[in-house]
Amino acid sequence: MAKEEDLKLEGAETEEAKPAGKKKLIIIIALVVLILAGGGGAAAFFLLGGEDEAEGAEGEEAVAEEVVEEPPIPAQYVVLKPEFVVSFQVGTRQRFVQASIEVMTRAQSVVDAMELHSPMIRNEVIRIISMQDFNSLRTAEGRVALQQELKNAMIKIMEREAGSDNVEAVLFTNFVMQ
Repeated sequence: MAKEEDLKLEGAETEEAKPAGKKKLIIIIALVVLILAGGGGAAAFFLLGGEDEAEGAEGEEAVAEEVVEEPPIPAQYVVLKPEFVVSFQVGTRQRFVQASIEVMTRAQSVVDAMELHSPMIRNEVIRIISMQDFNSLRTAEGRVALQQELKNAMIKIMEREAGSDNVEAVLFTNFVMQ
């Protein structure tokens, strides 16, 4: 009798397992069909999609990149006070140049170093201006060359004294010749 119960139990399990196995098989097939349909739809969307949409997306990315490129640190201006007055002997006449100068930088270390070493900077500015030809300073090209020479001198001083060469520009806010 034990043998008959064992046989019936084995047979009963296989009969109950068949409907459950069919359900699992149907669910798996349905999932595979859904995945394939979704993949085909996505492929059709990307392959058959308009080029205008793709160009529009690229243009939006370019605009987003341009916004990010703004300088993170605002410019700081160091005013070299008082104004510089340098005299020139031109022929038999005494001539003067008065210049108000500001230095543009984005590094706080340069601002601090310029305030600390202002006597050295003032001396170098006066030396450079006094070496210029008075008649060449009357032209725009002469003033631009003087600005560049002053900028290079400031960069050398800041490299030596502050370890930073972040001097971006030397600006004349007032330049009078007489």
